[in-house]
Amino acid sequence: MRLVTRHSPIAVHFGALDTRLLQLNGGPGGWSVRCAEVVEGAGNARHTSAVEGLAPKLKDLKLRGKDCLLSVTGEQVAVSLVPVDPHNRGKIGQTLKETAMRSIQDPEGVVYRYMPLTGGEAKADEQHVREELLLLALGQAEMRRCLSAVDNLHFRAVSLEISAFPLARTLIATQPEMEDPWGFLHIGFGHSIFGIVHGGELRFLKPMQLTGERLLQTLEKALARFTQPDSAAITEMITGFQESEKEETRQVSRESIQQVTDKSVGHAAELLHALRLEAEALAQEVRACLRHFANRHRGAKLAHVQLAGMGAKLPEVETSLGNALGLPTQIAEPFTALGITAPHSVLEDQHQWCIPLGLAMRGYV
Repeated sequence: MRLVTRHSPIAVHFGALDTRLLQLNGGPGGWSVRCAEVVEGAGNARHTSAVEGLAPKLKDLKLRGKDCLLSVTGEQVAVSLVPVDPHNRGKIGQTLKETAMRSIQDPEGVVYRYMPLTGGEAKADEQHVREELLLLALGQAEMRRCLSAVDNLHFRAVSLEISAFPLARTLIATQPEMEDPWGFLHIGFGHSIFGIVHGGELRFLKPMQLTGERLLQTLEKALARFTQPDSAAITEMITGFQESEKEETRQVSRESIQQVTDKSVGHAAELLHALRLEAEALAQEVRACLRHFANRHRGAKLAHVQLAGMGAKLPEVETSLGNALGLPTQIAEPFTALGITAPHSVLEDQHQWCIPLGLAMRGYV
């Protein structure tokens, strides 16, 4: 059943470096941003930071309703492909449970969900095609921290999603007529994931080794070799560490990332050279995924790849990945594609708003 309210639920995404809150006005074909807030905070303390940053502003934000849709960064989620073979079909439930318990170490326990990934063209009863289940596991402690934060903000949590699904929902909405399979690559600070969409449905999902943090480090090291002496200040800002709830968290902010971007002006060739090894390593991972997908979908080939996440718009990343993949590659701009009226701060940062946008649009698209 589709929602008929003139405002979306409140979307809250607990990311690796910040928490993003979004609410929309209107409806499909006439959306506008009612509220968009970003609160910086990392590690297990980010939920507390979100409450402390948002609570004093709630009256001024003038949010509508209390229903809240949540998502959590992929760093907190274990993703596994579980094959369903004749010998384990009868005990697949136990296999899923054991795999989930092994993938997440949490003294409070683990919650998990799964979904089939066998597409319509790949018949599971054909001997050369294995039926596969996508297993996603989340620690109970992380779920508790998310729900506690929402409760402290006096919202009413109605769902908690893993970030890949609202991300896919957003990007699928931007190209509803696309018949050929296409991919998306979310490059988060500490976690990246590659997905394939075919026939308007998510058909493949896999974590990648390349992260936004690694790309940032690569760029910073390259800049330190040929920029002004004060690049040492950027180095210290980016690579500093702080203790937070007995864990070390790198101090990376939007301002520090912007400084690296500013320093990159005029050094495109050098940065492309610096990124080539990272891009080629990622391309090899993606090509392995494409072979897996093609084997199960009659040789299907990707039309293009969309980039999202904090690493997507780092200097020369789009170009270097496009060159390595040999596919049309572009940074996601969902607000522009869907005609959603939004503040300039959101429009210039669209690739980092894909997940909260997918949450806010749930039930409408």
